[in-house]
Amino acid sequence: MDILDKISALARGIAETHGLELVDTELFRAGRSRIVRLYIGKSTGVSIDDCAKVSRELSTLLDADDVLSGEVYTLEVSSPGLDRPFKTLADWRRNVSREVKVTCREPVEGRFQHQGILVSVDETAAQLETKDRKLSIPLNQVALAKLEIKIP
Repeated sequence: MDILDKISALARGIAETHGLELVDTELFRAGRSRIVRLYIGKSTGVSIDDCAKVSRELSTLLDADDVLSGEVYTLEVSSPGLDRPFKTLADWRRNVSREVKVTCREPVEGRFQHQGILVSVDETAAQLETKDRKLSIPLNQVALAKLEIKIP
């Protein structure tokens, strides 16, 4: 198990104890130190208190287990935001009945990009209802998918 996997496993356990979902974990260098960035989510929205709890608890575990082998690091915990790309099946499911924009690796029904209402999703495909048709997009063909945000 590499460092990122260890951090993700610890963070996921902490998030779940607080009724949160670990959406993504990033680890990268910034000069001589490392940045550990977590994105957490929950259906009612993430609060500053949620971020602080996860940050405090994860920081304690990272230090106690010496996961980063004594390296200096900065820990950032936040909500992923509304316009973040879908990374998990849970992201897709959370956005059923909403308008989404999907970019495909290969053309689906002759087009790389599709926008419409996400009608349903399973482990293999997303069903979209566009202006002029319904279509099924295989998830393994999706390069990028995210919520289409419209500001009135």
